[in-house]
Amino acid sequence: MSAPHNNAELPKQYDPKAVEPRLYQEWERNGYFHAEPDPSRPPFVICMPPPNVTGQAHLGHGSTYTPMDVLTRYHRMLGDDATWLPGLDHAAIATEAVLVRQLATEGLSRDSLGRERYLERAWEWARTYGGTINTQFRTLGFGPDWQRERFTMDDGLSAAVRKVFVQLYREGLIYRGKRLINWDPKAKTTISDAEVDYVERDGHLWHIRYPFSREDRSHGIEVATTRPETMLGDVAIAVHPDDARYAHLIGKTVFAPPLLLREIPIIADSAVDASFGTGAVKVTPAHDPTDYEIGERHGLAMPSIMDEDARITGKDVDVGAYAGLDRYDARARIIAGLRDLGLLVKEESYRHSVSVSERTGEVIEPLLSEQWFAKMKPLAEPALQAYRDGRLRFVPERYGRTYEHWLENIRDWNISRQVWWGHQLPVWYTPDGDVIVAETEEEAHTIARERFGGAVLTRDPDTLDTWFSSGLWPFSILGWPEKTEELACWYPSSVLITGWEIIFLWVARMVMLGMHVMGDVPFPTVFIAPLVFDAQGRKMSKSLGNAIDPMDVVEKYGADALRMGILRQMRVEAQELRFQESRCEEARNFNNKIWNATRFALALPEGLPPAMVLPPAGALTIADGWVLARLHDTIVEAGERLDAFDFGGAAESLWRFIWYELCDWYVEAVKTESSKPTRAAVLSFVLNHAMRLLHPIEPFITEEVWRSLPHDGATILTASWPDRLEVPVDRDAERIFEAVRACVERIRNLRAEMGVAPKGRIVLSVPAALPDSVVDLLAQLCGGEVERTAALAGDDPVALLTLVSGRAPAGVMLERLRREAARLVAEVERGERKLASDQFVSKAAPDVVAKEREKLQDYRSELARVREDLAAMEAQA
Repeated sequence: MSAPHNNAELPKQYDPKAVEPRLYQEWERNGYFHAEPDPSRPPFVICMPPPNVTGQAHLGHGSTYTPMDVLTRYHRMLGDDATWLPGLDHAAIATEAVLVRQLATEGLSRDSLGRERYLERAWEWARTYGGTINTQFRTLGFGPDWQRERFTMDDGLSAAVRKVFVQLYREGLIYRGKRLINWDPKAKTTISDAEVDYVERDGHLWHIRYPFSREDRSHGIEVATTRPETMLGDVAIAVHPDDARYAHLIGKTVFAPPLLLREIPIIADSAVDASFGTGAVKVTPAHDPTDYEIGERHGLAMPSIMDEDARITGKDVDVGAYAGLDRYDARARIIAGLRDLGLLVKEESYRHSVSVSERTGEVIEPLLSEQWFAKMKPLAEPALQAYRDGRLRFVPERYGRTYEHWLENIRDWNISRQVWWGHQLPVWYTPDGDVIVAETEEEAHTIARERFGGAVLTRDPDTLDTWFSSGLWPFSILGWPEKTEELACWYPSSVLITGWEIIFLWVARMVMLGMHVMGDVPFPTVFIAPLVFDAQGRKMSKSLGNAIDPMDVVEKYGADALRMGILRQMRVEAQELRFQESRCEEARNFNNKIWNATRFALALPEGLPPAMVLPPAGALTIADGWVLARLHDTIVEAGERLDAFDFGGAAESLWRFIWYELCDWYVEAVKTESSKPTRAAVLSFVLNHAMRLLHPIEPFITEEVWRSLPHDGATILTASWPDRLEVPVDRDAERIFEAVRACVERIRNLRAEMGVAPKGRIVLSVPAALPDSVVDLLAQLCGGEVERTAALAGDDPVALLTLVSGRAPAGVMLERLRREAARLVAEVERGERKLASDQFVSKAAPDVVAKEREKLQDYRSELARVREDLAAMEAQA
C-alpha cells in the first residue's frame, strides 16, 4: 500500500498542461503500454488502423481511436493480456502527391530523379516528417504498445506482402489482363472501384444525331450524352431490345460524328436504360464500364482515344485534328464541330453524378489498360459465410448488411498502381515477355534458369495498391509468415474499430485475406465509429471555416476533457457525432469538481486512513450506505456499457455518479457531525474506485488523483478494475437517502419561491419520529433550522420525509412582504393616475378601460391581503 500525498502536495488548481505531458512520458518510459504474449490470460488485442504517414490528427481520430484506447485500458485493468498494436501506412498516392509538389519547388520531377533517387528522397521524407500523428496521439493520451510499432513498408511487412502476392498468383487468384480500370489523370495511376467517390455536379446533356449518310445528315438516330469527347472512340449505338421505337433500326449502321469517317452498327442490349435521354446510347467500350461490358458481349472493337494525361490520342483510331487536345478542350471543339455540321440537336442543363478520385478529387477517366488483378469471388465466399454464420458481427448491426451487399456484388480488384512509393510488384519479365513471379530477385533468376536456361530480367515498375498491404495488417504485424508467439496468442484480434467509409476498402479485404491465409477471421467484431460533424451537422472543412484542430482543444481544456467531451456525445446507433466544444468545457469543469472533492478529502482534519479499508457495516451512515450502493451499481453499469461498445452510455454513467452523486451530494452530506467517524475511510474508498472506473476515459487526472489517495501499485494503468463484490450494498440506506434527496429538492424549490437566497437559512418543520441522523442530513443539505412537529403514526423515514415542510425565518418573510407591499402600492398608484386621466378614458376603447379598472381592483385586493399578513407578522415579532 503506497502512502498518499498530503494536501500540500496537491495544487489548488488542476492544470492539465502540467500533469498530462509529465505522466505520459513516465508511462511510456516505464513501459506500461507494453505487453508480451501470455497464454495464461485471456487476450484482448486491437490492431490500430494505421494512419497515413502523411497524416495529422483530426477530430475523427477522437471518435475512432479514443474508444480503442478506452477498451485497451479497461481490459488491462480486468487482468486480460491487453495490447493495442500501432503502426503507420505508407499511403502511396498521398505521399507521392506530397513529394511531387516538394520536388516541383526545387525544379525537379519524379522522372528527372529516377526511381532509385526518388525512393531515397521518399524514405528521407518519411523518416523526417512522417509520423507527426504519433506525437499528436501521445498528446491525446492514446497508449498503444509503441515498442511494437510497425510500418507497412518495413522489411517484415514487405516480405509478407511479397509472399501473399506469390501465393495468390500461384493459386490462380492473381492475374494480368487488359481490362477497363479507373485512371486518375492527376495522380497518374489506377485506383480501385472502392476509391472512387460519386459527386453530384451541374453539367450538360447533349443530344447528337448520328446520320445514316455522310451527305444527307438530316436523318439518323439521336443519342444523348454527357461526355461527347469520347465519341471519337464510339463503335456502336445500342438500344434496348424491347424498345419498339428502334426495333426497325437494329442491324443498320450510322456514321460516327464528328469526323464521319467510320460506320458503326446499331445493336440491341438489355443494359440500355430506355428511359434515359432518347433511349439510344453511344457505345465506347474503352472509356465506360457499362459500354465495356456491352462490347464484351457483342465482340466489339475497343479503341482507346485518350492517354494517361487525359489527352486525345489517335494510336488506335483516327481522331483527326483533335489529337493532343485535353479532354475538356476536345469536348468544346467537338461540340462546336457538331454545331457546324448540323448534328447538335439540342443542349440542356443536367445535374448528374460524376466519379472522382477519393485521393485527389480529379475526375476519373475509365481507360482500357493492362494491369494486375485479384480474383475476388473465390475470396469473398468464405468472408460472406463468416458473416452469415455469426463468426463476424458488426456494431451497429446494419453495417453487416452493407458488408454483405458489397461482397455479393464484388468485382475483381485492380491491385497494380503506377506510383513508385510502395511495394513494387514481385514480377519480372524476360525479353520475350514471359512472366516470372517470385518473392525475391534471386528466386526469379533461379526460375528463369530452370525454365529458359537463364535470361536478362526486367522488374515490373508498378507497385501494389496500398490497401493490399493493409489487408494483411492483422497478421503481418504479428510476424507472419514466421510462427511467432505473438501470432499464436494474438490472432485473431478482439475487435476492429473503424469508420463505415472503409468497410469496402479495408474491412472486407482484411476478412478475405485473413481467412484465406490464416484460416480464420481476423477479428470477430467490427465496431463502426461515428463520423464527426460540426454542431450544425456539416462536414468539417477549411473552406467552411468550421474545421477544429484537436490539438487546439487540448491546449484549452486538456486531453482528458477532449476525450470525455467526444465520448459523451457518442451513441451506439447514431453514426453522426455533432461535435460541440462546449462539451469539452463542461468536461474541464467536471475535472475541476473531481480535483476539489479530492482536496476536500485530503484536508479532512481526521486524515485519510493509511489503508483503503471500509468501516464495519453497522458503523456506516445513511449517506455512506447510499454512496456505496451507487458505486456498486455504477461499477456494474459502466462495465456493461463498455462491453457493449456504448462509450457514451459509460461516460454518462460515470459523469452522473462522480459529479452529482459523489462530489455534490455525498461531499455535502459528510459535513455533518455524525458523519465524521466514517467519512474519511468511505471518501477514500469511493474516490479510489471512482478514479479506476474513470481511468480508461480520462487517464491523466485519474492517475494524479489516485496517487494522492491510499492505493496499491505504482500506476493506475495496472490497477485492477473495481469489483462490485467488494462494495457493500445497503438498499435501505439507499432508499432513505433518495427520499432525503427528493425532500431537499422540494425544499430548495420552495426556498426559491419564497425568495430566500441559496445560502440563506430556512425553517424546517420535521416530524418528531424522523431519526436524528436523517434530520441532521436534512439540516445540512437544506441549510435550515429544525423544529419538530407533533408525533405521527408510523416510523418509515421515507414516508415521514414526504411530510417535511419549510418556511422562511420571520425576518426574511417580513422583508419579503414589505418589498411586495411597496411594489403593489406603486401598481395601484399607476392605475389610479391612468384612470383619472380624461384623455385615456375618453379615447381608449371601452374594453381597454374596463380591463385597466379590473387590474386596479386586483392590485388593491392583493395589497390589502399583503398588508394584513405584514401587520400580523409585525405583531408577533
